[in-house]
Amino acid sequence: MCGRFTLTKPQALPAAFPQFRYPEFSETRLPRYNVAPAQDVLGVRNDGRDTVEAMRWGVRGRINIRAESIASRRGAIARRCIEFADGFYEWRDRRPFYYTLRSGEPFAFAGLWEPSNGLTACDVVTCPPNSLVAAVHDRMPVILSGEAVALWLDPEPLAADAAGAILRPLDAALMAVREVSRRVNDANYDAADVLGAAEPRLF
Repeated sequence: MCGRFTLTKPQALPAAFPQFRYPEFSETRLPRYNVAPAQDVLGVRNDGRDTVEAMRWGVRGRINIRAESIASRRGAIARRCIEFADGFYEWRDRRPFYYTLRSGEPFAFAGLWEPSNGLTACDVVTCPPNSLVAAVHDRMPVILSGEAVALWLDPEPLAADAAGAILRPLDAALMAVREVSRRVNDANYDAADVLGAAEPRLF
């Protein structure tokens, strides 16, 4: 599952993803330390415009969709998107762990989108965990890189088996993890100190 993530340096996106068009500044371009479901996220739809836009996280109450469910569909996958992040959280015994790339660069989650009440709604695709995430949780978000981003955002429908081939866990060697403050457990709290050191454990 992916239930919370960060985009702490949105200004780093153009260098990391120069293929996209970036609109003028808006509130969705401010640093985010605790992005939660039902909030706006930054992403790109496979509508051929390659334009970064705000999307509402949650499709008819669904924030995640399993990669295995996508790969087992009979028809091609039409509405695909990415959402930008530079870290995500998973929990074990209410202790939050923060996962990033070792490089510190932003990355792209795979997602699906659909129109919803005049907005664009999206979800995040999850897959079985790599060895780093498996110690904490049994799922992780699909992080796309390189040619997989271009393939996922191609405007043409993507065959389910081709989608399944790229919806895989990222190499654990490319990632880092650390335990962070339990302040992040409050979905309404969005400030930089959630990334501070974990509080001492009480035994």
